[in-house]
Amino acid sequence: MDEVISFSYGLLQRQMNNPVVILLINLGAYLLAEKFFIRMGRKGWFHPLFTTSLLVFLVIRFSPLQPDMYTKHSELLKMLLAPFTVSLAVPLSRQLHTLRQLAGPLMCSLLIGGFLAAFIGMGMALATGGSREVVLSISTKAVTTAVALVMGEQYGAIIPLVAAVVIISGVYGSLVGPSLCRMFGVTDPRAIGFAMGVNAHAGGTARAFELDLTMGVYSSLGMCLCAIYMPLLVPWLISLLL
Repeated sequence: MDEVISFSYGLLQRQMNNPVVILLINLGAYLLAEKFFIRMGRKGWFHPLFTTSLLVFLVIRFSPLQPDMYTKHSELLKMLLAPFTVSLAVPLSRQLHTLRQLAGPLMCSLLIGGFLAAFIGMGMALATGGSREVVLSISTKAVTTAVALVMGEQYGAIIPLVAAVVIISGVYGSLVGPSLCRMFGVTDPRAIGFAMGVNAHAGGTARAFELDLTMGVYSSLGMCLCAIYMPLLVPWLISLLL
């Protein structure tokens, strides 16, 4: 009996660590999370970005799927992040006539918002006794995952922590961003969208597109501009604070 159980477990382990199975786990988890999100009335707390991560965690925790194999065979999805980010330029091109009129306010918002996002995060990590590696990992919180991972590798950050910080920032920003803006009297979808793109990147942009097309366009603009701005700003902050 023990041999049968051992053989069955080994067979299950080989199947679970198959690249195709891992891809199906990712896709299946997202589809389930999206259905749950719709069923719950599209409330921010049930955003697929969060629930998908939770489902995948549970699969890894309670199955023979090995974390290192999951990471290895999920590289395809990681590679697709950059093209997906670039594709957001399509809706942006349809708003060029209004973007030119708002260039000044948007650039001021980007420069100040991006600086505060990185500076406050790094400052809080230092103030609470975080190591150099932890501070470097948090320094990338204001950019989308594809850019943050590259920056983290260049700076010698803790890559899993980089990914976690970016995801948490995106989820939290998508949850509280719109409500927080309205609380302070900001109702223009362009302003809300840009703020969410700068502070919550991909997660905020996905949420913005769900709420309003214009909001989503400006959120993608904020995210893309941050992806250009932060790699220039963060090295200066590192030299200043570390």
